[in-house]
Amino acid sequence: MVPKVKEPSAFKGFLRIFSFGTPTLYALLAISLIAAIAAGIALAMVNVVMGQFVRLLGNVGGDGLSPGFMSAVSTTAYGLYFVYIGIVRLLAIYLYASLMTFVAYHLVRNIQHAYLRAAFSQEVGYYDQGVSGSISTQATSNGLLIQSGTSEKLGLFVQSISTFAAAFVIAFISQWKLTLTLICIIPAIVVLVGGVGAFDAKINTKLFKIYADAASYADNLLSGMRTVHAFSLQSRTLAKYEMFLRSALKLGNKRSKFVGILFGGQYFIIYAGMGLSFWQGFDMIAKGEADLGTVFTVLFSVIIAASTIMTMAPHFVTFGRAATAAMELFKLIDRESEIDAFDSSGLQPESVSGNIEIESVKFMYPTRPGTTVLDDLTLSVPAGKVTALVGPSGSGKSTIIGLLERWYRPVAGAIKLDGQDINSLNLAWLRTNIRLVQQEPVLFNGTVFENIAYGLVATAWQHDSQEQQLARVVSAAKMAFAHDFILELPEGYHTRVGERGGLLSGGQKQRIAIARSIISEPRILLLDEATSALDPHAEGVVQRALDSVSRGRTTIVIAHKLSTIRNADNIIVMSHGKISEQGTHAELLERDGIYSRLVKAQDLSPSNHLPAESDTASVGAEEMQSTAVDHVASLKKLSTTESRQLAILGDREDPEKYPGSSLFSCIWRIARTTPELTVWYILAALACVGGGAVYPGQTLLLGKIVDILGVDDPRSEANFLSLMLFILSLGCLACYYILGWAMNIIANTLSTRVRKDLMSSLLRQDLRFFDRPENTVGALSSRLDSIPQAILELMGINISFAIISAISVVACCVLSLVVAWKVGVIGVFVGLPPLLLSGWLRVKLEAHLNTIISKAFLQSASLASEAVLAIRTVSSLAIENSVLQRYTDELDGAIHRCTLPLFHVMLWFACTQAIEQFILALGFWWGSKLVNDGEITFYQFMVAFMGIYFSGMAAGTLFSFAGSFTRGIQATNYYFWLSGLEPTIAETETNKASGPPDGCRTYELRDLQFSYPLAPDNKVLSGIQRGDFVAFVGASGCGKSTMISLLERFYDPTSGTISVDSHSLASFNPARYRQHVALVQQEPSLFPGSIRENISHGTDSVNVSDADLEAACRAANAWDFVSSLPEGLNTPCGTSGSQLSGGQRQRIAIARALIRQPSVILLDEATSALDTESERIVQAALTEAANGNRITIAVAHRLSTIRQAKRIFVFYGGRVAEAGTHEELIRMDGMYAKMCQAQNLDHEG
Repeated sequence: MVPKVKEPSAFKGFLRIFSFGTPTLYALLAISLIAAIAAGIALAMVNVVMGQFVRLLGNVGGDGLSPGFMSAVSTTAYGLYFVYIGIVRLLAIYLYASLMTFVAYHLVRNIQHAYLRAAFSQEVGYYDQGVSGSISTQATSNGLLIQSGTSEKLGLFVQSISTFAAAFVIAFISQWKLTLTLICIIPAIVVLVGGVGAFDAKINTKLFKIYADAASYADNLLSGMRTVHAFSLQSRTLAKYEMFLRSALKLGNKRSKFVGILFGGQYFIIYAGMGLSFWQGFDMIAKGEADLGTVFTVLFSVIIAASTIMTMAPHFVTFGRAATAAMELFKLIDRESEIDAFDSSGLQPESVSGNIEIESVKFMYPTRPGTTVLDDLTLSVPAGKVTALVGPSGSGKSTIIGLLERWYRPVAGAIKLDGQDINSLNLAWLRTNIRLVQQEPVLFNGTVFENIAYGLVATAWQHDSQEQQLARVVSAAKMAFAHDFILELPEGYHTRVGERGGLLSGGQKQRIAIARSIISEPRILLLDEATSALDPHAEGVVQRALDSVSRGRTTIVIAHKLSTIRNADNIIVMSHGKISEQGTHAELLERDGIYSRLVKAQDLSPSNHLPAESDTASVGAEEMQSTAVDHVASLKKLSTTESRQLAILGDREDPEKYPGSSLFSCIWRIARTTPELTVWYILAALACVGGGAVYPGQTLLLGKIVDILGVDDPRSEANFLSLMLFILSLGCLACYYILGWAMNIIANTLSTRVRKDLMSSLLRQDLRFFDRPENTVGALSSRLDSIPQAILELMGINISFAIISAISVVACCVLSLVVAWKVGVIGVFVGLPPLLLSGWLRVKLEAHLNTIISKAFLQSASLASEAVLAIRTVSSLAIENSVLQRYTDELDGAIHRCTLPLFHVMLWFACTQAIEQFILALGFWWGSKLVNDGEITFYQFMVAFMGIYFSGMAAGTLFSFAGSFTRGIQATNYYFWLSGLEPTIAETETNKASGPPDGCRTYELRDLQFSYPLAPDNKVLSGIQRGDFVAFVGASGCGKSTMISLLERFYDPTSGTISVDSHSLASFNPARYRQHVALVQQEPSLFPGSIRENISHGTDSVNVSDADLEAACRAANAWDFVSSLPEGLNTPCGTSGSQLSGGQRQRIAIARALIRQPSVILLDEATSALDTESERIVQAALTEAANGNRITIAVAHRLSTIRQAKRIFVFYGGRVAEAGTHEELIRMDGMYAKMCQAQNLDHEG
């Protein structure tokens, strides 16, 4: 058994947050701590003033006032003391609140930086465990929790502790004997908080783990939204997401009793302590050991200590969550990486010739240690030559590339570059000298220029001027045959490409990726299916570009399209992790072995109609045509009404346009969404009323002290008062225990409900919604976590403390007005208005501040998410530092924008906390004057004055929660906006039962026009006729994939109609229509879970028999590799299917489509990732599937896959340029014939 590593305590975790500071931050932190301590001591000094005053009262004989009473009150002492205390507190609170929040921003930024750096430094094997989604989400959501626990709330906490300590010091100095009796309060509270806190932290840690898993799953769902819609997986995936939430709810509700004990216990201890001090104090007065002033000072110290505990209690929860959140991040920060991308050690040879030797390498993936992928492989790749790797999917071709990139370490054997073991070379140096173009290219959200220039990072040209870099970018783009189409984009090289390059077609993305790889003039090129996503024409030219760039370079090519590697110097045929045969194209054909069979399967020439031209003869013609075939953007404008319609669609999905609700209406609406919690709401409300009655009750009891003064033996009266205080403490225990329990259940249930509703609302949105720049996967994942957190702050324990404070303010004000209205008026009408005004201003300004913060955090979250999900691309380009720098710049920019508003907000926060002292000064002087003039009695003055005092304290507490409320209001408004946002393509009452009457027998497309709502000026296509097995071919970006999206009804056409079975497609219930349709995409989305689950997603029934699954796998040629895995169908697919090779993922996706037994199969480049053998079998399965009643619509670049089609449509510029069968089109000798020629393997013989 592995020894269990002891988790560090939550307290250590919390302290460690501060180890991420800088000397400047520590200096600011020290100033803010001193300020917080000063503010706390100033508050405790109130006790001394009150004690002195009561001593003065004690000296007043029964015959009335002493002659110097009024002068003593007004001049020297009391009124002015309150003013001094107020000034000190105003300055100190402003200092600590603004500085601590400022420091918290920077600490969180440093932790997030360290966390993302740690993530980037992990070996790629770490990501195979499916953590990528949760990394970016945790950086953001845990960052917000840490910030919440280290900003002004920490200052309030330090202030409370210093008040607590100062109060007891004052009490000791005044009367040590009495204080010693009371000191037992402190250990009792420490034991209570420590004991309960430890249990709470344990549960919290488990909760964070569940939420991180849920976040990772959500991330995968959001990045596969097309698949979710195509297979109507909304309810099924939501159910799985709900499983995470249910276990979190169950675990979270276990905290209820702890929260109840924590809150109830604290108040019980404090008020029981007050009763004790009363009883003991009056006993001492009777014995002559103390005077009333001293006892009152001690007693008041206990009261102040009690009220500081009140303000501290809710913050413990915040600190606990901050500590747990930080410890989650520290786990990754502390993880030792096996292959650290930031490790600067290792050799950096001056020159590279490019000889690669792979010697007896054995390898298994860390997540599948039982499956040998490479078995004692020995391979030599000579410098400056092209070596091609071919063979079925899963034979270990891509694994060799992973080992050359040092994503993994071989289990045995060595890989050498120019005689040096690559493990001894500097990692960044190695990766900048070996460049990779992957099968599924990943671009980053930025401009075309930025994406290509990423290839210059960590090279000699990294710090060139923008002009010099642009020149290199343009020349690389020309070599990759990307320059022409880039110039036609709306802003040329400065056009944004969208998240993961989503605004470009597959072929355009691939060419930009090729340009990015060759810009740094690497010595070694690795091409992993680099041209699989290209149409034949572009492929021909890109292939020539690759041929020219690989001249004189060591190149390793993995290809399934054998036409791309016929000129390789050495072709290595792999099978089961070993080499089956190797040689040149001609040699291998002569041998008539595996390779020769693969070539025959892919041959395209029809009888003899192909014009016999050599490769180079048609170059001129192709060059001429290249400009035409690759033309994508159409400049035809849409009519104004259509544009306006698209603008309206854009606006309705913009949360900024939503009129938000106010605080009370937010709370009311949220409460109404959970009628099942009504009993708990009522319980909590009753507990709040009970809690709110404590201050007024205390005020009345303290007023009684003055009545006791004139009595000969005050002990029996004092004993009665002590008993009353003890009863008050029992009431507190009951009220706060119920409150803690109820609020925890309410908070957890709401958190589950909100998370589920948000996910459900996201899953039903149109795909248009996900095209919006603010709705990147990272941003949405981060909202899925931060919005429930913020609503929790609004509806959790904080709201109950705020309600208690509000009830206390009202009750104390009413009490002081009833008992002595002349004194009460000062507090209510002079004191409260400025207090409320500052509080309101703070809430308003903080809402603005939060908008800035959340926008900035979303930007950085989306950057982190994009980079972490594309970790292989990031590491192969060695751009970890560059991405990290961009991430940190985003965070720094955010902090910079927040600084001024922050210092403004905190001014009003300081006012809400310090105004009460000025009100006390005025009330004190005025009340004493009224007593002096004989207008009110001492008892009235005492009750009215204490009423004002406690209402001020309660108001301060109330406004200390303002920050939570502003975040909560924004989150609630977003939640209700999203919940109310109905998709335009959805099931409605009218179309509920409507589906294709004949199960999609016929299709007709008339005068279609379509443009993406976010780029309305690009027209994509125009009218097409119906057919049975139809193929769409043409240059990248000419509208083929758009057709598939329209036929799946992901979007509706801007104008024109699609008719299915003579009915308009727009009139059907999308879910019913999609039951008849199956989609296989070029980059298939698999979800976390087993192969079994992923294939079952194709059917509507949850339990699919093994026989059906096996039949689907066999049809997709996936059964052999699935059954060879140790866990078979139960093998986990990993995040986005990362545990499987590209070809294996594709076959699982095809099996998922076939098990649906659809009437229509839409194949968007469905076989581009397959090796020849798999492709042949899958193609046969698909062709067989195409017979009978099925319509098959295929988009293909590999023309061998569609030569059997009844009609082939050649797209050009959004229109159909040619149509016919393979033979007819060859005879036409137009675009299609040229494409065939570019792909034909064997036409010299």
